[in-house]
Amino acid sequence: MKAKSFFVTVIAGVLACFGVLILLLSAEDPFFVLGGIGSGETARFDNQRYQMAGLIRHQEYSAVVMGTSLVANYRASWFTEGLGEETLKITFPDGWISEFDTALTLAFRTHPGLDKVYFCLDPNILIRPDSERTVELPRYLYNQNPLDDVEYLLNADTYQEAIRSFLRRGTAEMSTLDEAYVWDGTYKFSKASALAGYPRPESSGTVLPDGFYLDTVDENLDVVCGWIEAHPDVEFVLWFPPYSMLYWDKTTREGTADAILTAVEHAATRLLEYDNVALHSFLYSRPASDLNNYTDHIHCSGAVTRWVARTLMEDGRRLTAENCLQEMEGLRAFVHAYDYEAIFQ
Repeated sequence: MKAKSFFVTVIAGVLACFGVLILLLSAEDPFFVLGGIGSGETARFDNQRYQMAGLIRHQEYSAVVMGTSLVANYRASWFTEGLGEETLKITFPDGWISEFDTALTLAFRTHPGLDKVYFCLDPNILIRPDSERTVELPRYLYNQNPLDDVEYLLNADTYQEAIRSFLRRGTAEMSTLDEAYVWDGTYKFSKASALAGYPRPESSGTVLPDGFYLDTVDENLDVVCGWIEAHPDVEFVLWFPPYSMLYWDKTTREGTADAILTAVEHAATRLLEYDNVALHSFLYSRPASDLNNYTDHIHCSGAVTRWVARTLMEDGRRLTAENCLQEMEGLRAFVHAYDYEAIFQ
């Protein structure tokens, strides 16, 4: 074969292979870069940080519910039905404030009609500095430059995921968007499970100063307040989630409880300055005292998340400028007075 013919044959073969790969992606787009997912369609939802960019960009919605793994067991349909407007769930396991900032920036850019943001303000993410972040969102999927999306098309992992999705069609690994990233059906929620998932620390014998976390809290709140100030016509519904009593046992033994309570109170006081914010607290609630609702010290069952969602939409357990300090004092007294040893007897 002549060199020229060989070269043409090779090029044709490469183009043919690339064409097959593009056809594969058009049928199985594992990260939703080329388009979203329709109602009733199923997909493998197993990589939030990559898949969320495509879902945020392509799905239709005017409200979002957003948070860490504590929000994974919420169903967007609860909010869609309760609010009367299409809702998208945005969740990053062990998420960081900067990641939610990136996601929400994309949501506002691609959906100018977005008018309601539900955000679970997890105290664990509130008190940790972004400089300690150990994960990274794929920036090329979240930015405004469409040219660098070619990285998606030239990435071998993309096609491996597409093939996996194709081979798993019709299996239990596939789910609808409403069940995306939900894991409460695979864990047992009981006092025994909660205790088994909670390695109780030894008492540290030291107590952090009340204001220990405040600088970090303000850095994170600057980001959240930036959303609120930039979008005065958007309603922001924020809530502190129902951590179990094991969480307060842990922080009490580590000597961080007072500093965390002060951080939460400071955050609440600052957020309540805004007219377009509704702030709710479930830190001091009955589910927190019943360990049968938990699988470890912070992750609660789907029944509890449904109760929280309903309460939020009904405007229950709301903190206001008038009741905030009283509610925080009640929480502080409850945390200090609780008989933690009785849990383990």
